[in-house]
Amino acid sequence: MVMNRAVMMGNRGKQGGLHPAQPGFRSALIVLSIVLISLAHYLTDTRFQLYHDIYRRLYYLPIFMGALWFGVRGGLGASLLSSVLYAPHILYQWNVGPFLGLEKYLEIVLFNIVGAVTGLLAERVNHEKNRYQRTAAELERAYEELEHRGARLSIAERQLRRAEKVAALGELSATVAHEFMNPLGSIKGAVEILKDEIDPGHEKYTFLEILIREIDRLDRTIRNVLRFRSHERLSRQICHPNELVETILTLTQPEAEQAGIRIAQELSPNVEDMHLDSDKIQQALLNVIINGIQAMPDGGLLTVTSEWTDIARNASEAAEGEKQAGVIITVEDTGTGIPADAMDKIFDSFYTTKEEGSGLGLTIVQKIVRAHGGELSLESRPGVGTRVTIRLPRYAS
Repeated sequence: MVMNRAVMMGNRGKQGGLHPAQPGFRSALIVLSIVLISLAHYLTDTRFQLYHDIYRRLYYLPIFMGALWFGVRGGLGASLLSSVLYAPHILYQWNVGPFLGLEKYLEIVLFNIVGAVTGLLAERVNHEKNRYQRTAAELERAYEELEHRGARLSIAERQLRRAEKVAALGELSATVAHEFMNPLGSIKGAVEILKDEIDPGHEKYTFLEILIREIDRLDRTIRNVLRFRSHERLSRQICHPNELVETILTLTQPEAEQAGIRIAQELSPNVEDMHLDSDKIQQALLNVIINGIQAMPDGGLLTVTSEWTDIARNASEAAEGEKQAGVIITVEDTGTGIPADAMDKIFDSFYTTKEEGSGLGLTIVQKIVRAHGGELSLESRPGVGTRVTIRLPRYAS
């Protein structure tokens, strides 16, 4: 019976006694209640009918407890046990058969009906309670996951911003170093001419030699800077382009909403995993998407799409028709557009059409895309908007 199984389960619980909330304790309490009520029947003379009526009603208490604690099986178990112990009392102490003491036997039937119905209702209540608890637990897990993702996105945003500053500083240093090369060469030439015209024994001849050595040292330093920039390596790993796009869109969503900009994603499910430097590609996407958002100060629509197709391996091979599978990512805005006279200079270092721009954003994007063997193109119409297209082959040549 259910009661016996529950008692056995309770006995396997913690050592040192049963806890009131344990199934074994509850089962024992129900059984003990029924036994005590039955003993009260058997030990009370039948002349005291009022007491017997009270005892008979007391059977409903353990039946209710069994139904509430153990459901239908608990309710029926308690009602059946009550019936088994109460029936002999009717038959032998009262000496009445089923047809003479009909109301007493009907009470036994009522025991079982109440046990079954109450147990069924209790099971439904417990089912709903468990469902709500599971839902609450799932919501809590979802909240924790959302919080965890938010923290990861925050870290990713800080890393991207830091990478942007480092890339801008590197581009600045490379450009400045390159601009120093020509005048430094002219200075060295002028010093060598002066050195040839001064007698080696002259007191200022030593200063000219020091000047030439320092110029050579500066030249080596500048060449080292340029060599470091030209040999910058990518840290490739397997990643999914669509996921990189979604991460950047999540980061820029608050800024877009604040500007009244709606973002539309049209990412193809056919896009496959690629070997990319995910940090640098995200940095490039961040630059392009931020540019699009800043180009729409009065709101607008930013559309980001991805497509898996055959593309040229790199810009130099585009004319030869050599292609391979890759992804095309486009970012299109409905902003102010770029003037026609600025299109030829838009990728030049330090050239910008924005009042507070550094002029390095698209330059960095182009370097990143080309380092991956890809191609960056831009189309724009003043007053209509701008479309930036990034083509990345699966494997760089």
